[in-house]
This record gives sequence, C-alpha cells and structure tokens, in this order.
Amino acid sequence: MTFVPTALTFGPTPAAAPAPALPAELIALQRAVLTADRAVGDHAVAVRNRRLTAFPGPEQAVQRCTWEPGEQLEFDRRWEAYVRAGAAVRDHPVLVRARVLGVEAAVLRAIREAATGPA
Repeated sequence: MTFVPTALTFGPTPAAAPAPALPAELIALQRAVLTADRAVGDHAVAVRNRRLTAFPGPEQAVQRCTWEPGEQLEFDRRWEAYVRAGAAVRDHPVLVRARVLGVEAAVLRAIREAATGPA
C-alpha cells in the first residue's frame, strides 16, 4: 500500500492572514502629505522657471538662485504644511503601534499604496 498525502492527512492549507484594514482617516492623512509635497514641488519649479526666464544669462546664476522674499515665504508656508501633514501621519495611533511592533515600514508601504493605488 502506498501512502498518498491528502488534505485529510495534512489538514487544509493555511491561507495567509488578511491584512488589517487601514482606517480611512489615515489614508486621508497620507493623501494630504502627497498633496502638500506636490504643492512644495510645484512652487519650487514655478519659481525656478520664472527666475530662469528673468535671468537667462550664464553670468546671472546668482540672480536665478536668489529667491525674492515673497517667493521664500510662500515656499516656507508650503513646507510647514508638508511637515504638519507628515507629523499627523507619523503620530496616528496605527503608525505608533506599527513602530512599536517593528512593522512600520510595511504599514507605511500599505498606506502609500492605499493613498495612491498599486505601483
């Protein structure tokens, strides 16, 4: 008689445990981070383009790189919004717990994917 393993001898194959659902407010916070990041980048690119147009010559490199006070203030305002948005994500109880459990990187990846869709 030959022994043939079956589901009865080994039991059912364990399925991977489903990942816990992420709270909608945490996904919304991550979307706010992405929006704030985009706002910072958009402003920096707009300033760069304006200054490149205004000071195109190679001898005008300093003028291209020296922002007007209003440009800098707007950048600082957008940067602070980005920093606050990031802090809200980091301080969310789900992320605090993930940090304690040593799974923060995986949870951050899941949050980013939920906020943006699969890569």
